[in-house]
Amino acid sequence: MPHVSNNKLEEEERKALYREFMRSLEKAFDAGKGGSALQEFLTYTEREMFAKRFAVIAMLEREVPVSTIARSLKMSPATIDAMQAKLEAGRYGEILKVLKGRSLGQIIDKISNNLNTAGGMLPPYIGRGRKKMRN
Repeated sequence: MPHVSNNKLEEEERKALYREFMRSLEKAFDAGKGGSALQEFLTYTEREMFAKRFAVIAMLEREVPVSTIARSLKMSPATIDAMQAKLEAGRYGEILKVLKGRSLGQIIDKISNNLNTAGGMLPPYIGRGRKKMRN
């Protein structure tokens, strides 16, 4: 888990630092270098943590069961339940806008399908592709 110093910044300093950080990220993403900037800036653990959170939101939005999400992402159900409560309270609106129409949805669907079909060895329970898998 990332460590945060016990030495707290003054409120105004913290807000100014946060604003500058967000502006820098926005500038990097606008220039098409956001991924590279985050790759350099974040540790492997931090990237994995953010990616999992993003995936949880996408899977919850697609009504994937919490138990399936927990197994597939190796996360605790309590963490996912907390995120689900925030989603139901209207949080994550900007993230949901980003997810609309993105290929991440297809990736999430594939992860869910592989879990539900024992890695593709069993036919899906319902939906498109069920008959193909039986042949």
